[in-house]
Amino acid sequence: MREETNMKIKFYYLLNKRGGLWGGYCSIINGEKYNIGYSVYLTRLLIEIHFEGGEELMREIEKIERGEKECYDNVAETLEYFIYKDRVDFKCWWGDYEDWNCPIEEFKKALLGWMKFLKMPRDINSYLEVKINDIEK
Repeated sequence: MREETNMKIKFYYLLNKRGGLWGGYCSIINGEKYNIGYSVYLTRLLIEIHFEGGEELMREIEKIERGEKECYDNVAETLEYFIYKDRVDFKCWWGDYEDWNCPIEEFKKALLGWMKFLKMPRDINSYLEVKINDIEK
């Protein structure tokens, strides 16, 4: 039997101590097998993006893919990110982690999954897994 080596990201809600619905979260399944950047940068950025922000990012990515612009850069609470045609670069403001990047294809799959999750009912049972790539890193 062949071991599955697809990297996947999961989107879900948690309950707080009082039983109320808490945020929207994402994490890399078996994240310890992969570069920590996926857990530190990619998931951190996604949970800070609201649906409208995801739509804006997709429009910017489309402009880059059409050659209308070379780069899109923005900031989140603890990081800065730069979207290019082939990759997304992440820079940590606090120096806790080394700068990191991922292929644009992986970022787009994760972002589209996040946007799809945000359209689902806001419920503890809402859960989505998305395959990011086929390569174990």
